[in-house]
Amino acid sequence: MDEKTVSDAAEPPDERSPWDLHEARLMAENARLKRICDALIERVEASNMAPTAPYAAFQHSVVLAEQVRERTQALREVNKQLLAEIEERRRVELRLRDATEKAEQANLSKTRFVAAVSHDLMQPLNAARLFTSALQENPDHNTAFQLSHISTALRDLESLITTLSDASKLDAGVVTAEVGVFPLRRLLDVLAEEFRQMAQQKGLRFRYVPTSLLVRSDPQLLSRIMRNLLSNAVRYTERGTILLGCRRINGQVEVMVVDTGIGIRQDQIGEIFEEFKRGKQAVRYHERGLGLGLAIVEKISQILAHPLRVQSQLGEGSRFSLTLPVAPPSEYNARVMQAGQLASQSLLGLRVWVVDNDEAICIGMRTLLEQWGCDVVVAESLSALRAQVDTTADEADVLLMDYHLDPGTDDGITVAEFINAGRRTPLPVILVTADRSAKLKQRCAQSGYMQVYKPVKPLKLKMALQQFTGVMQIE
Repeated sequence: MDEKTVSDAAEPPDERSPWDLHEARLMAENARLKRICDALIERVEASNMAPTAPYAAFQHSVVLAEQVRERTQALREVNKQLLAEIEERRRVELRLRDATEKAEQANLSKTRFVAAVSHDLMQPLNAARLFTSALQENPDHNTAFQLSHISTALRDLESLITTLSDASKLDAGVVTAEVGVFPLRRLLDVLAEEFRQMAQQKGLRFRYVPTSLLVRSDPQLLSRIMRNLLSNAVRYTERGTILLGCRRINGQVEVMVVDTGIGIRQDQIGEIFEEFKRGKQAVRYHERGLGLGLAIVEKISQILAHPLRVQSQLGEGSRFSLTLPVAPPSEYNARVMQAGQLASQSLLGLRVWVVDNDEAICIGMRTLLEQWGCDVVVAESLSALRAQVDTTADEADVLLMDYHLDPGTDDGITVAEFINAGRRTPLPVILVTADRSAKLKQRCAQSGYMQVYKPVKPLKLKMALQQFTGVMQIE
């Protein structure tokens, strides 16, 4: 065995990737075909047929030329395939690199998320616990002062949890816009009054320029955007003026929040919309915060298809604006007439069965519905409901069902279907849930159930129940 053979036998197994092996095979084939072409060309050039056989020489040259052409074409095809494989490999590597970077960023965001939650959520809870302990030890000493601080701590906690919940829902893609037509002023008037008081407490001037225009948007999501922008304006402005205003531009309306606050450096404007990102100037103005507010604003504006713009100058202030589509009055008038008809309907005598596994919610729901004149039966489970009524025969007008019941039991839709399966006439169902996923919406649509989202707003619940008063009166 020669030296080369021994060396080859001692080499470890080829650990190259399939891409590398495939590329190596193509390169080897390329080299082989090139050698064949060179040899054929050399044979043509070296051919020296006898002058006495001109036809044989010509025939031989034609054959060699044809072989050269075939091998050259094969070489071109191999080269073309090789280039295509290399380009595809490059694209795959770019996609893998992009996916890897996104995974690393997501992992880093989770790390920052855990670090932020561990501190920021514990702070208001700890404050509330301290003030509660003080109340227990001295129940009559400065109670109002301590209660106000408990309220503030719990409000901060609620704000943080709401922000985290919004961010997670937006990332999961379960937030969808419920677009309607409404007067923009109806939403902005409430916000203007609320933030005017907050601005005055800091010694700031607050200007409000309203509009009479109707817009097409989701009022809840739009309110979330405007609250974030106004909160930042008040928080990061120490002196001067805050403006909430509207103006009409090219058939649309631009809503803007302008302040004379700390401003943003030009090279940081793009960063303020990143998750868990807070400017250096902003940190000293706000002791709690996860840096999610403007990230949420940007994501919601994209869901609503409302272009968001920002202009800012460090030390001089900022201007955030949102562009909304204007709606014709005819669309709004039809909705107002329908809402007016519902508002005139009383809930007196509406028979409602409520199933919710939370005792406090059952008590609160009973209190609210009875104030509206409803006849209410509340239960924490199906068995508890069946202990009070005959679910197959007793009369009722609507079933108000919580979606998430006790762990290990059926969900609200399954329980509602079981109840209606045993009745001659199925009950209308209103499903109460915090789950906004498309899958759940599809299940409700297939079953013909209405959804009311948590936290439940009494007015929305009342309007949902009013839709069944006509059925009650006919019966």
